[in-house]
Amino acid sequence: MEARTGRDKQVYKKGNIRQVVGCVPINRETGKILLITRRKEGGWVLPKGGWENDESQQEAAARETYEEAGAKGRITRHLGVWDHHILNKSTGLPKAMFSFFEMEVEQLEEMWPEMEERDRQWFNYDEAGKMLIKPFMREVIQNCSLGPHSYRSEKSSSDHFLESSEKEPKDTWIWQFSVVIVVFAFFVWLLSTRYQDVGSDRIGKIVPFFSFADEH
Repeated sequence: MEARTGRDKQVYKKGNIRQVVGCVPINRETGKILLITRRKEGGWVLPKGGWENDESQQEAAARETYEEAGAKGRITRHLGVWDHHILNKSTGLPKAMFSFFEMEVEQLEEMWPEMEERDRQWFNYDEAGKMLIKPFMREVIQNCSLGPHSYRSEKSSSDHFLESSEKEPKDTWIWQFSVVIVVFAFFVWLLSTRYQDVGSDRIGKIVPFFSFADEH
């Protein structure tokens, strides 16, 4: 995977909004997040860069993570979209939109394209939140699988599954009882119809008899 330079292929949305993608690189076993330093100003950030028109967002996010952090892995989820806090003076719209994904890191390269310009380091979740210098990136990691929001979401899903499992026997019993009632009602209707037909036949036989008796 080679590093790309320039912005000839950059994707822009309506209003000249530059589309930027990035990753939250995680190690699920250690519960840590990989951060990198900025090129000039310093400070810890998440790997990110411009999305280009010959690749998908996921491909661009993986490429930028390799170029800036030397990390390769599997994209597992989309974490959300954030607007740049700086607005374009001529349009009043954000200068950029950031789409972030979670990556489970499978390999860290010893050499990578921007290794001379950036440092990289693993931090646990709480440390990463303190070290990130961009407020919106703190929001980004809250949405990853190591964050508290993800824990509550997974717990809620688990609780919902347990509740559904607990209700299932009751729901099944109600359904079975309803079927029995419907079948019973059908047989009652069938029998009543049959007896009505038999009664009609008997009346039909009796009436001619009385008519014959009257005539004689």
